[in-house]
Amino acid sequence: MNCKAREKIFEGESLTYDAVIVGAGPSGAFCALNLAQKGFKVLIIDRCRFPREKVCGGLISQKSMNILGHDFLKGGINFNSINCICLRGESEEISMESKIPLGIVVKRKDFDQFLINRAIEAGAVFIDNCIFENCVLESGGYKIQTARGVFYADYLIGADGYYSKVARVSNIRNQWAWWERGIALSVQVPDKYIIQRRDNAVEFYFPDILAGLGWCFPGKGYCNVGVGGTAIDSKRIIGAFEHLLEWKIKDKTILSNLKFKAAFLPAGGRFRKISDRRIFLLGDAAGFVDAFSGEGIYYALRSAEILADVINQNKDGREYEKRCYETFLGEFRLSAFLSIYFGNKKNVFQKGLQDRFLKAFYMIMTQTPESMCYKKILHYLTTGGFSFDVPFLWLKRLILD
Repeated sequence: MNCKAREKIFEGESLTYDAVIVGAGPSGAFCALNLAQKGFKVLIIDRCRFPREKVCGGLISQKSMNILGHDFLKGGINFNSINCICLRGESEEISMESKIPLGIVVKRKDFDQFLINRAIEAGAVFIDNCIFENCVLESGGYKIQTARGVFYADYLIGADGYYSKVARVSNIRNQWAWWERGIALSVQVPDKYIIQRRDNAVEFYFPDILAGLGWCFPGKGYCNVGVGGTAIDSKRIIGAFEHLLEWKIKDKTILSNLKFKAAFLPAGGRFRKISDRRIFLLGDAAGFVDAFSGEGIYYALRSAEILADVINQNKDGREYEKRCYETFLGEFRLSAFLSIYFGNKKNVFQKGLQDRFLKAFYMIMTQTPESMCYKKILHYLTTGGFSFDVPFLWLKRLILD
């Protein structure tokens, strides 16, 4: 955390802000940066002490980099550039090299701290190790109670993830429905233990789990290895994760020493309430996660950008919801449909769909929702034929397993 910012708070210089943001992940930090650059007085708080680890593959897609700006990360963070996508089956693989960058791989701990530092440089105040407790509407503004004191703001922004307390306290949402939940497991493995590390390529795997995906993303000196899918298939996700680690790691004796992390994720695909007057939800707290690919960072950054613009125009939650869902909802629905349509993707190679999937992942990493990315992907993938075992797979997991 910025020491000067901490000193200013505890000297009592100000308890009143234009906006208080709860959660210092990409959505919260980027929203703070955008608002501060527009001249707003912003406080951002987070329950954790920074820098902190976060469950994430650490892949920042090219469309996310386009939001940040091509020079945004230069000189401030270690990252590995990506220009190749590889799909791998049990015994087959196919890859595509690109003439344009496809993204970067970073440690989320470093990426989130970097964004917070940029927000502080722009004028935002940051307090870590600060738990949000409650908010009360008072005299046209919000009284925001935290474990570190009381603050006042015109706007309250919940960027506090899957378990968003802002969403619960404001009655925007109490909890996710069981069928909306995804789960991801990941671990950072030192390079020396990885079999066939490819410096410039992100690898995707198709395990035997519903709406699931495995990955191996090469960072600087490590690879981020993980598996994610619908929480309905949580037992199989754990098994697939263990299988992928055994497949990718040379020295199996280190498996017991690896510290993996797990996290629940929401899935986009339907209309949800994401605001109430001048209380707003961002990123994962709003359910902005691509159900097909698992990408969340792009939607975290884009929703932060939209909200900063809405606040700058002195608009309320209705305008924010309208703009977000005009941008995301159609694509989220197609993404969710494709997740259901293909069930699990383990037979991609056997069905001869590998070329189509490779092109689809290229499109996901480079094309925005405004370009109707998933509409193109839907046509491209579904012309390969429908698998009639899909309904059975979902019913089997839901009812029989």
